Amino acid sequence: MARPSARWTEAHVRRLFWRAGFGASPKEAKRFAKRGKAATLGWLLNGGGGPSMVGPAPTVDGHAIDPTNEWGHDVLWWLDRMVRSQRPLVEKMTLFWHDHFATRDQDRPLMLRQNKMFRGRGLGPFPALLKAVTTDPAMQLFLSLADSDKDAPNENYARELMELFTLGSGYTEQDIREAARALTGFQSHWTRSGDFGGITYSADNHDPGVKHIFKKRGRFDWHDVVSLVTSHPAHAPYMVEQLWDYFVTEPLDHRSRAKLVKTYRGSGLKIKPLVAAILAHPKLYASLNSPAMVKCPVVFVAGSLRATRQYIDRDDWSWLLDSMGQYPFEPPSVAGWDWGPAWLSTNTVRARFTAVNYLVRYGALNVEDKSTPIGLSPDEHLARALQATGQPWISQSTHAALKGMVPRLFQGVKTTNTNQMQSRSDMAQRALRHLLLSGPDAQLH
Repeated sequence: MARPSARWTEAHVRRLFWRAGFGASPKEAKRFAKRGKAATLGWLLNGGGGPSMVGPAPTVDGHAIDPTNEWGHDVLWWLDRMVRSQRPLVEKMTLFWHDHFATRDQDRPLMLRQNKMFRGRGLGPFPALLKAVTTDPAMQLFLSLADSDKDAPNENYARELMELFTLGSGYTEQDIREAARALTGFQSHWTRSGDFGGITYSADNHDPGVKHIFKKRGRFDWHDVVSLVTSHPAHAPYMVEQLWDYFVTEPLDHRSRAKLVKTYRGSGLKIKPLVAAILAHPKLYASLNSPAMVKCPVVFVAGSLRATRQYIDRDDWSWLLDSMGQYPFEPPSVAGWDWGPAWLSTNTVRARFTAVNYLVRYGALNVEDKSTPIGLSPDEHLARALQATGQPWISQSTHAALKGMVPRLFQGVKTTNTNQMQSRSDMAQRALRHLLLSGPDAQLH
């Protein structure tokens, strides 16, 4: 057996697990640092043995959640998967596709169905995923592909297919119009009571005429459109850049872009080999002591819950995520969310602070009165708080500031006053734990 590289450290594991998942526990960081880079990547990409989910199922007020009928329970259902999943990359890729193929304003059963489709196909061949998206009821209804017929082709889906989903550039308005003709034929069905009854394909509603797309001529249908956009020269570079930006903050250099494009095309446009190459790239591990990627709200919440070993047992996370600016299943538009520093504003940071209030107040992270030993040094106080919060990364300046805060909490208190010393000791733990999860460093990974 090859000996794991000594250069693969716990810091590397934590970076990888945050970017490709929702953070690593201290035990995971130690275990995978010993196993090495190749084994760690293999576990993330292929899944390890054992169950895919661990821990108690989600509840609200002691009752099982109802994602189909109760407001916010669909969000809790997915958040629970992020918290308990032993296949974190699958959930992280599901989040990527949810943003990439942003869909909203559809019935919950359709949105949950789409989410499960992303989960099942998110690391497979992109053309197969795109076919599933093109025929997905939630997407068809959202972008008016359903009921687009030969007499009045709707261009919404054709336009977003090229602009956002596959190419970004390299197409014309005529290509969009002709693709819209090729995409005609899908029909939605509704019951007398107004319930959705499914979508079928009708050859009678499809435009069978000759179309001109990307300077090619043929009697194209929707299958051909999928083939045309995925074989377009602009597609592979576009997908490389989209996935690179999702995982890496460092700029994508020309040499790396060329290699990744070659990997993607050489695999037959499979997503897993491309993601594997990105996750193995040295630039993902640049500046381990100064992370620069802002955690999106769902990653912030899911990662905090995982780190503190807490599970979904309340519905507050739904409205808190809404206040943070990322309510799953309701992206702001077909373009998805604005990522990066845009996540952080006065109101959204306040919501993150409030979310940590819930983390610190309930469960294993709660500091009961008289539970903190009296007489701990600043170093001991900080070490105790770090252990309770899952050993999150903090900068040297934050470490110094938090340690320096502890003595100030005890100013004016006589060491002989046991009650005050106990109260301040508990207060110090509550403050440190909160700041470790809500401070500036906690927003980055």
